[in-house]
Order: sequence, then C-alpha cells, then structure tokens
Amino acid sequence: MQPLKDEAATIKAEVIDLKEQLKRLKRDRANDADIDACMATIGNKEKSVRELEAKVAAIDAAVFDLKAVNPKAVAKVDNRTPQQIIKNIEDQGLIVSAALARLNILLANGDVL
Repeated sequence: MQPLKDEAATIKAEVIDLKEQLKRLKRDRANDADIDACMATIGNKEKSVRELEAKVAAIDAAVFDLKAVNPKAVAKVDNRTPQQIIKNIEDQGLIVSAALARLNILLANGDVL
C-alpha cells in the first residue's frame, strides 16, 4: 500500500509543477496548442492519482476491516409471500382491536385505574 501512496504523492507533486507551468503559459499568452497539451497532461496525471488513491483505499478496506460481526450469527430470512405478510398484519390488527375493545370496557366499568 505504501508504494502506491508514494507514487501518488510523486504524481501530485508533478501536477503542482504542471499547474505552475500552465499559469506561466497563460500569463505569457502562449499558443493554444501548448496550453491544451499542458492541460491534457494535468488531466491524465490527476486521473492516475485518483486511480492510485482508489487502489490504496481498496487495499486499506480489505486489510483493515474492523467491523464487529459475529461469525456464528444466523441470518433470519423472511420467506413469506406478500399475501402472507398482509394476512399476518390483518391478524395482528384484529388482536390489537380486540385488546383495545376489552381495555375500553374495563375502563368504562372502572376496573382499571
């Protein structure tokens, strides 16, 4: 991972130098071909820096994965169909309605404070 970081840092330094060169070219009103070539070189080097940094990040994520995961945990999967889920929701709704009706009766009779 470190060699990739070092290479990216080297290329970043080159990009800084190229940007200074581009400023001088623009200030000196150089021809458009030189300016375009310099800009293309900067773009290519910046792209390679991004690629190197992506490789570094991928290596870092693979090597230093510190997630707290229980390897013995069993994943629960719901294999019900949408119709079965809807039916279950309706059944649970009936249970809640019945409980609320009973609670209202108890409250009306004064049995519950």
